Amino acid sequence: MPSPSRNRPFHAVVIGAGMGGLAAAQALSRHFERVTLIERDDLPRRPTQRSGVPQGRHVHVLQPGGLAALERLLPGFGAELVASGAVRVMAPRDVCWLSAAGWMRPFDHEPRMLLSATRELIEWVTRRLVADTPQVIVRSGLEVTGLIVAETAAGGADDRRLRGIEVRPRGATSPEPTESILADLVVDASGRRSHAPDWLAAAGYDRPAESTVDADLAYATRIYRRSGDDDAGGWKAVFLQARPPHTRRMAVLFPIEGDRWMLTLAGTNGDVPPTDEDGFLEFAQGLRAPTIADAIDRLEPLTPIVGYRRTENRRRHYESLPMPDGFVIVGDAACAFNPVYGQGMSAAALTAEALDRCLGDHLARHDSVVGVSARAQKAVAKANAGAWMVATGEDLRYPETRGGNVGVPDRLIRRYLDRVVAAAAVDPVVNAAFFDVVGLLAEPTSLMRPALMARVLGRRHAAPESELSPAPGPLTAVTAPV
Repeated sequence: MPSPSRNRPFHAVVIGAGMGGLAAAQALSRHFERVTLIERDDLPRRPTQRSGVPQGRHVHVLQPGGLAALERLLPGFGAELVASGAVRVMAPRDVCWLSAAGWMRPFDHEPRMLLSATRELIEWVTRRLVADTPQVIVRSGLEVTGLIVAETAAGGADDRRLRGIEVRPRGATSPEPTESILADLVVDASGRRSHAPDWLAAAGYDRPAESTVDADLAYATRIYRRSGDDDAGGWKAVFLQARPPHTRRMAVLFPIEGDRWMLTLAGTNGDVPPTDEDGFLEFAQGLRAPTIADAIDRLEPLTPIVGYRRTENRRRHYESLPMPDGFVIVGDAACAFNPVYGQGMSAAALTAEALDRCLGDHLARHDSVVGVSARAQKAVAKANAGAWMVATGEDLRYPETRGGNVGVPDRLIRRYLDRVVAAAAVDPVVNAAFFDVVGLLAEPTSLMRPALMARVLGRRHAAPESELSPAPGPLTAVTAPV
């Protein structure tokens, strides 16, 4: 991380106080005298579900890469989250994982730590720590109505620069007067429902090109009482993947604060998990292994079953779009992932770090942030590229998935990655490399290292195990040097 800039610009504005906006605000606080965080919702004083996070009722984990990034942005973050109830899960040791190639062995090689909790707790702890930063001011209950773009003569050409935003109280009628908030830099982190394309169009700019890959994933989630790891057969977490294109169902069971389990069932391309009692259990019984269905029989439900459907991967290519200087789009507003892969919060934290580095490098050579936003937008796109590759690559395994192109190079890479997953199930070295990519600690291209490719391709791996084959026991973890 770069050190805080000596010559700080005065004011930055961040739109959206979700995880992407909070991480961005914390990064900007290292470079600006003041950061104003604008949120449409009235922010709760305790961990509570809010309308601005519609997917918040479903399983959330902080991947090792995202957790490390948040720890660098907010020292002590992990300890604070655990003290508030989050549960440490060491992967792969603690996870009963049925991959497309069979059961992942619970290797005990330098396990990677995930933190599991409700989205509302993770966001509340993050918001509290960011709000304690002296430079950050949080203003809730405001919605953005548009951008303030000014034109000045510069070298004989129009130099259009963003000067701030217009806001009004949420729910106000259109004739209500707006408030102008001026800023040196505006960052939009308002999520999937971002109005940035509309704001840009109103200011005379083109809308961004979009890439969408949609496997039509549907969720159904319920919370249960947790009496111990024995509820899940001795495991701390369970992840039963689909095996595309042959099966479409998957499930995750993770521990959360308050001695509870959160179970999310998911299906793609029309295989929708029901939200009624009998249908929910019947769907679970149709998974590739009985681990989840057996757990449901033992667990006491604490909540109704809730569903969610808006899960497409969507990338808006702002990095290729001429935009007013001083405007950057991050988080789900720029690149949203299928949530089933657990990348969103972690990718947002890594993006905030990329923004931090970009600003630090620029301000080390300049006295203002003029000219930085185009470079920053490219840094955002680069930070999202690895997670996008993982999420869309998996979703495109289903022939019914809409969007995306699968050419000959893609098919060759997919065949190689199938070998990687098969090797990761039984080989501790490949397993460690694979988990680093899944956990956003390494780029997918790291799986192409010659030494690792030789290990993956130089031996035969067993065919995918039967869906009914027993899972490896949690106490038989294989300890092997990496």
